[in-house]
Amino acid sequence: MLGRYELLEPLGVGGMATLHLARVRDPAEAEKEPRLVAIKLIKEDLAARAEYRDMFRDEAGILARLSHPNIVKTLEVGVVGERPFIAMELLLGRSVLDLCEACKERGTTFPMDLAAWICARVANALHYAHALKDADATPLELIHRDVNPSNVHITYDGDVKLIDFGLARVRRRATRSTQGIVKGKVSYFSPEQVNQHEVDHRTDIFSLGASLWEITTGRWLWKRDTDVETILAIRQGSVPDPTALVAGYPEELWAIVWEALMPQRDDRYADAGAMAKDLDAFVQRQSGGPAMSARASAFVEAMFPGERARRESRLSALGLW
Repeated sequence: MLGRYELLEPLGVGGMATLHLARVRDPAEAEKEPRLVAIKLIKEDLAARAEYRDMFRDEAGILARLSHPNIVKTLEVGVVGERPFIAMELLLGRSVLDLCEACKERGTTFPMDLAAWICARVANALHYAHALKDADATPLELIHRDVNPSNVHITYDGDVKLIDFGLARVRRRATRSTQGIVKGKVSYFSPEQVNQHEVDHRTDIFSLGASLWEITTGRWLWKRDTDVETILAIRQGSVPDPTALVAGYPEELWAIVWEALMPQRDDRYADAGAMAKDLDAFVQRQSGGPAMSARASAFVEAMFPGERARRESRLSALGLW
């Protein structure tokens, strides 16, 4: 038990925390909010160390401020004993990375317009987060710093959710990165990150651009055999033209990706909202079919046939669905 939550089974393990499937114990409370939730709980051995508790509480404090349809919803932030936890909406579906890997295994490609639509939703989420302000209207200067396909979740219903703000930076954060130590997935770092320069919101735009390049080409952009080689590739900044790699790659989409991947941040999109606008305009011109959320839902089902039904059946058998 964890306060009013009953932990049911583990969903995943990270470097600092574990993720659990849980349900609200109080039936009256369960009627007011989702019965099933995801609980992010700091590891027991790390909970005894003040610096890790502070880092976890920093993330909780950030998540508690965020309310956007394309960001995982935080339901509660609390502490039981000395172990802080975060209760979040339960996301049933797959990450964009899972979908990309499924495409490679099947020898198929990620639909261009769907990839653009998904990344537009992420860009909108980032624009919202970047613009957040304190109660006194002072900008929080929030930066995600870990935008990549594994942190973008597509639910079985076709909703797009940006997750994992554990490495996010805000002004006046309680904990700071140790000098010389980088955080996040190196292959999605911006040039300013690998050079350990001060970063701003445009580092997230660069990471999203790298993600979109990879999703639409089915190839790694910067990733090499070692982190050192990856960093050198980012510093070199040579972005292969996807129109020469993928037959029929739209020039319009390449122009958007190119602007996001400018090595000098002043040459990139000024904000993520502008990138989202261009991506949505591209999608509008490309797609005259069904709603994109329905397309996303159908794509997850196509890549992982029957998985949704199996998961829901299992939860139902346990009396949880």
